[in-house]
Amino acid sequence: MKKTMVLLSAILLISLMGYAQKITPDKVPAAVKEAFTKKFPAATAIKYEMEMKDYEINFKDKGVEKSANFDASGKWLETETEIKESDLPKEVSAAAAKNFDGFKVSEVAKTETPGKGLIYEMDLQKDKEGYVVQFSPKGDVLKKTPLKKEKEEEKKK
Repeated sequence: MKKTMVLLSAILLISLMGYAQKITPDKVPAAVKEAFTKKFPAATAIKYEMEMKDYEINFKDKGVEKSANFDASGKWLETETEIKESDLPKEVSAAAAKNFDGFKVSEVAKTETPGKGLIYEMDLQKDKEGYVVQFSPKGDVLKKTPLKKEKEEEKKK
């Protein structure tokens, strides 16, 4: 029984590692490359990853690090741009300070999607408590996920 559990755990671990894997450009569908090039004509330092069934493309656009996700047909799903905390709209900074008093910011990004538009995402921590929080540009809290749960979800992708 113990050997079976170890074997099943090993198989699960190996299968999870394959969900976000680097791929070579020749493995990326032409539709994805075309859509990416059209949306980001100035992109440099392009690296491709497969994330479940979608394609994540990490790149620099005018010196700024970004990542964009597309489905296999070339449909744009989202773009994430890492930003400095000082680049946040003042409404978002004020809302974070008010709703998460004493929390330290460890990561900040802005995400654009076709459905939700622009949102700001922050990793906030205080002692052992931490959250990934999404804000609207006006400072409304849209989603709050415990950091541990967010990291587990990323591993599943």
